[in-house]
Formats: sequence, C-alpha cells, structure tokens
Amino acid sequence: MWVVTDKTTIISLPGVPFEMKNLMNNEVIPKIVATFDRPYIYHKTIMTYGLGESAIAERIEDWEEGLPGFIKLAYLPNLGKVRLRLTAKGTDKEFLEDAIKRETAKLYALIGDIIYGEEEDGSIEAGVAKLLTSRKMTLATAESFTGGKIAEQITAIPGASAYFLGSVVSYATQVKIDVLKVPEELVKKNSVVSAEVAKAMAVNVRELLKADFAVATTGNAGPTKGDSEAPIGTVFIAIATPNEVLVEKFTMGNHRTRIVQKAVHKVFQMLQKEILKF
Repeated sequence: MWVVTDKTTIISLPGVPFEMKNLMNNEVIPKIVATFDRPYIYHKTIMTYGLGESAIAERIEDWEEGLPGFIKLAYLPNLGKVRLRLTAKGTDKEFLEDAIKRETAKLYALIGDIIYGEEEDGSIEAGVAKLLTSRKMTLATAESFTGGKIAEQITAIPGASAYFLGSVVSYATQVKIDVLKVPEELVKKNSVVSAEVAKAMAVNVRELLKADFAVATTGNAGPTKGDSEAPIGTVFIAIATPNEVLVEKFTMGNHRTRIVQKAVHKVFQMLQKEILKF
C-alpha cells in the first residue's frame, strides 16, 4: 500500500519476508527512484594491510584534510587490516566518480606500499588465489600457532585445488621435528619460536609437498609460553619461494585470538608481495 499525504509518503508491505522482499525489489524501489529526486551516493573502499589506523592517519593527514567537502573518509579497522572508505554525495554521478578517482590516485601515491586492492576486487586471499592460478604455481603451508587458519581461508575459495597442495599443522614441537624434519639441534639452539625454525619449516614443507611457494608460522599466542621462552605475541613468518627464503619477526600484542588473526592477515600480505615478483 502506497499512501501520499501533504509531505509524507507511507509505504506498507506484508510481513511475510518472501512477499515483502519481492515487492520491495520489483515495485517499491523502482517507484521511489521514478518518483523522487534523490542525491547520488558513490562509495569506493581501499583495502590496506600492515599498518594500524593511527599510523595510516599520520601518513595521509594532509591528503585527508584537503579532501573536497562532498567527499568523506571513514576508517574501518579489523585485526591487521584497515579499509578506507571514500564516500561522495551529490547530484552529478559522473562528477562524483571522477572526483573519487582523482583522490584515490593520490592515496595510492601516498600509501601504495600497504594497499593490496579495492573491496570490489575481493579479499586478499582471493587475490593470492588469482595470482597463483594465473601463473600456474602452487602453494603449501606449515602452521604452528595459527593451527590451520591459513589453510582454512585458502580452501574456502572455490577452485583452491588448482594451486593449494596441502598443509602440515605442526602444532607440537615434536611434529616439527618428526614430520617437517626440522633438526632437533636447531630447535634446542634457537627455540621453537625463532626465525631459524620458521625458515626450516617453510623450506621443508615446500620440498615435502613439491610446491612453488611455501609459508610457515611459528609463534607464541599465549596465554602460556609453551615450549618457548619467547614473549607472548612474538611471531615469525617465513616464505619460501623458488628463489629465496624470507622471514620476518612481529610483536602482535597479548590477545590470543587477535595474534592469530593478525598473523594470518600478514601471511597473505607477504605472500602476495612475493608472488608478484614472478
């Protein structure tokens, strides 16, 4: 039912969800569009990894302050990644889209090193999937404290079997030694949470599964220190490529769930960067 008063239009729909949704999509929205003059709202969301909201804000402060009045910026942070959403509102669609395009180009010039794409491009793991598929290259993982979370996000994408060979979830130290063939002496000398062990895990799982790329994680997510004296939040991520092995150390706070998720995000960021070299 569509009721028009002096200044208000009242729309009443049935409560049955299927009927209501059908009427809304096929009748109500088209009629609203045809009846009323409405402002055009255009969104573009830039996806970043590796820096927090405050650090990004410092780098783009001058750019943000110089945005036209009809463009607004929103920071949308989430465990190691921040979405930057630009919203333009006005009456001229083409003008707004061109303005957003210009401002986006400026943003890439400022923080292109931490931008991995735009929201319409999909998630970063989907981006990694496309890169591996297009290059006909393969991936293996060796996970410790991340407990299979990396493999879970990879295999959630349809068609992962084209590039993902498998994972060894070596949660216990002895599994790293027995299955991944990390030398026991290396563990005793450097600790299970160390750059040396992370590198050995990556190299050995790459060889074990005959993959082009391999990623390995070892760290202390807490609440106890386990087999290592490394402080809670200490994380090592290693990437083995056809040409080299890289490892980075991170300190990711003291909240177990956040440590794991931030590490998973960082893995995909590092992996994307290395695949792009090929």
